[in-house]
Amino acid sequence: MKWTVNEWVAESYRARKVGALTAYIYRALKWPDFYTSGAPAYEVKYGGATIALIRFEGKGATVKSLEAAARFPEINDLDLVEIALWVSKLRGACSGLN
Repeated sequence: MKWTVNEWVAESYRARKVGALTAYIYRALKWPDFYTSGAPAYEVKYGGATIALIRFEGKGATVKSLEAAARFPEINDLDLVEIALWVSKLRGACSGLN
């Protein structure tokens, strides 16, 4: 694990892991079976593919790996959860300013 996440551009984040791994997290469009509640959702992109979806509802988050994630064994489910926690923390810090 040991990811570092920072806001890259508005509503987008860059996650870096020791060992030169970099993933990007973007605000997601509506995914039919995942984004039905209208809760904020983000796509995790790595190696040019969307590998996971993160949805925030209330104080929790749901992380869903996609089939493309199987092509990248260097990022596992625990990594995705850590990235979701970072994004949650950063989103909370930004919303506290308004």
